[in-house]
Amino acid sequence: MDILIIGSGGREYSIGLALSKDENVDKLYFAPGNGATDALGENLAISDFDALADFVEENGVDLTIVGPEAPLVDGIVDAFKERGLTIFGPTAQAAQLEGSKIFMKNFLARHNVPTARYIETDSLEDAYGFIDTLEAPIVVKADGLCGGKGVIIAQSHDEAKKAAGEMLSGNAFGEAGTKIVVEEFLDGY
Repeated sequence: MDILIIGSGGREYSIGLALSKDENVDKLYFAPGNGATDALGENLAISDFDALADFVEENGVDLTIVGPEAPLVDGIVDAFKERGLTIFGPTAQAAQLEGSKIFMKNFLARHNVPTARYIETDSLEDAYGFIDTLEAPIVVKADGLCGGKGVIIAQSHDEAKKAAGEMLSGNAFGEAGTKIVVEEFLDGY
């Protein structure tokens, strides 16, 4: 079995390392991969979905596995499935649960899944007003993908307001933070 792994991080290396030990796996490809994945298989300098799908078809790749969130949110699974290719990952719509904090919170509300009290906003005034109704710590989340850095657990109202201001201004996470979720902190195990 030949497998293409999309991504360039430690997650993709770990997936590749585990698969390299499987006797059913003949060849591993990584797009784009990294220095460590190069030791496990072949790194490909391809990122365009159509070019990746062409590579899969031309080289008889049996399975594609997607590591990072961004290509999932951008629809790589949908593009591959349209061409009848086997790929592991959620569709673009399903990936919105990870790709948009607002989508996820609204999904939970729509399906009556208990969640922290929250607001979604692109207004600093609204964010400040809601922050003032909460007890610290307070959670401020950029709506979009931020490489795992888009959630601030503020220990004070001032820290929460500062985080909201930096996100909404676009200074913290660019476009990914111009809409935010402010929510109460839930302590769990």
